Amino acid sequence: MSDGAVFLNQNFLWPAVLIGLLLFVVFVWKEWSQRREQRFWIKLVAAFLAIISLVMIVLKPSNRQESSSGKGIVLTHGYRPAQLDSLTAIYKRIPTEEYTKGRTLSILEDTDSLFLLGHGLVPFDLWQIQDKSVAFLGGENVEGWTAISPNKSEAILGESLEINAKYSNPEAGHWAVLTDNGGNPLDSVPFEEIGEQVVTFRTTPIASGEFVYHLLVKNEKGLLSDEPLPIKVVEGEPLKVLMVNTFPTFETKYLKNFLTDRGHEVLARTQLTKDKYKFEYFNGSSDPIYGFTSENLKEYDLLIIDTDSYTGLGRASKAAMEEIVESNGLGVFIQPDESLFRRGDSSYPFKFNRDFITEIMFGEPEQTLQKYPFAFQEEIRKQKVLADSVALAAYVPVQTGKVGTTLLQNTYQLILDGNEPLYAHIWTQILNSIAKERQSVAEWSSVTQYPRPDQPFEFELYTALNDLTLKTDEGTTITLLQDDLMAHKWTGTQYPRKTGWNQLQVSHDSIAPFSYFVYGQNQLQSIADSRTLKANYRTFGKTNSFAASVSATKKELKPISPWWFYIVLLLCLGWFWLEPKLVN
Repeated sequence: MSDGAVFLNQNFLWPAVLIGLLLFVVFVWKEWSQRREQRFWIKLVAAFLAIISLVMIVLKPSNRQESSSGKGIVLTHGYRPAQLDSLTAIYKRIPTEEYTKGRTLSILEDTDSLFLLGHGLVPFDLWQIQDKSVAFLGGENVEGWTAISPNKSEAILGESLEINAKYSNPEAGHWAVLTDNGGNPLDSVPFEEIGEQVVTFRTTPIASGEFVYHLLVKNEKGLLSDEPLPIKVVEGEPLKVLMVNTFPTFETKYLKNFLTDRGHEVLARTQLTKDKYKFEYFNGSSDPIYGFTSENLKEYDLLIIDTDSYTGLGRASKAAMEEIVESNGLGVFIQPDESLFRRGDSSYPFKFNRDFITEIMFGEPEQTLQKYPFAFQEEIRKQKVLADSVALAAYVPVQTGKVGTTLLQNTYQLILDGNEPLYAHIWTQILNSIAKERQSVAEWSSVTQYPRPDQPFEFELYTALNDLTLKTDEGTTITLLQDDLMAHKWTGTQYPRKTGWNQLQVSHDSIAPFSYFVYGQNQLQSIADSRTLKANYRTFGKTNSFAASVSATKKELKPISPWWFYIVLLLCLGWFWLEPKLVN
């Protein structure tokens, strides 16, 4: 398609036309004597065509034609060759470049719209094409692990560790195995023939330190894949727990034993008569508590109190408890009974609806847990305590503290049935969610979830300290940037060189070192591809077309081939040579 002809040598137009006319006039004058003969007119047409051809050769006529100029193709990991073949068949001579992570694309200088094929550019390279119009066509489906997320940033020694993962396009007959750093199997899950399968592994760490667990995929023939899973296991800080009961119950007995076996400091007070109490001290606790005061409650992290004791608190004791919850972060867990769910006064932080369901299924393999036939009313402030997507309990934040309870009952039956790990998993999840949160001088956070060698690893440090000097375990100093709006927030970027565990150390002794794991270039590749694909879809969408402002095909001037004019000129000159011989 064209929009009419123009001349590339437009400046020579009038000189060429005048010289052409002069040549034509001279030719007519020279041949004028033959004007009565038929050959005169034939020679006149030949001369006209020859002169026109000479003029066209000088002026170089051109027309505007559709062109792929301005467009380009960027190939990234996972592109489909069939897509590339289709594009190159439509757009002849379209420039193509294969993307290399971390390098600037040279194709950008001559293009303003790009076809992006494959899984896309990694997030830290997307800036390169932000000012371009991009048609992101995607690539091959990602197969393998697409997400792996432990339920805790740090595993607690002796407590249950849960690891959730997604696997894309699993095959029946294959299975996933979680192994420790020594290669010992800890848990396994068989795969099913579905598009994407969510699997959950559970284990209990038996030693503290920095370890590299492994996720293996196997079949009958052997090992198919091996991905590292860095786990940092720390020794949990013991809680200081106060248990208050109107009368002893099996639930309280086994919960008390569970806490003391975990090394927590426990003071248990059980009411015998109206003014007489029985006190039990475990792991260091020794001072009896009769009535609650701000002074005797402020040292505790968690108060476990049954419903009768909670509702029977005097005005002074309740005021002291509420003050410590609000100002000191005390966590209060109310052990439920039937009377709790029937209370309708506004002094209680929860409201319930009867749902007539007395059992829930939990765990793997599934285990039946007894519950009260009630459900929490939906409230904005209420926070559920979840495990395996099952709501085990709920709490309400009260300034710096929390008040919570559960719908479960008779959980001690799990111990009697020999399922102590599940009992420990349930109560660890509930009580850790409600207990007072530990305050630290500094908190670290990884922005880059999967660090790689020689690629930017971004992190954040939250601390009120100033004049910070940060160094790597190799002694390299890293510059920290302080946030303009949040003075206690610092950000930094490091380019790690070695794989495995790395460490960042602040000059202040009060701030513990920060350990992070650097993956090899080929490790967790399917997760990297999945995250890259999602990041590019978020940035460019799924329209598979350019923005309207540049969607029209560009047109450029292309000269008409001069060979056509040379052929006409050669034929005319050939006639002038041949014509006299034919006459003679």
